[in-house]
Amino acid sequence: MDISLPAIEAFVDTLIAEKFSATPLDEATRADIKRELTDRLNQYLTLRTIEMVSSANPEAVTQLSDLIKTNPTPEQVNAFISNYIKEPDILVSQIFADFRRLYLGVSEKQTH
Repeated sequence: MDISLPAIEAFVDTLIAEKFSATPLDEATRADIKRELTDRLNQYLTLRTIEMVSSANPEAVTQLSDLIKTNPTPEQVNAFISNYIKEPDILVSQIFADFRRLYLGVSEKQTH
């Protein structure tokens, strides 16, 4: 799964559309929600990446920490993940699905 900035924006736009489908949002409110949700998604991606990388290679956490300090692009994070996770696309897809479920409040039973 793509974690480029356009892909993240499209994912966030979809989440907002789903969450607020019954409630029209003005542009300022929508922009605020999008900014906050994008930040939350980036934090969630970072935390889950640390979790996955540390289980694959505990020493890599230090390298990931150094990378995070540089405020990396999503592409740089994706490249880093690829070095330590066998199937990074599956991992990223799972992280996005988990975030979607958490944000929208969808239970496990409803997704199966």
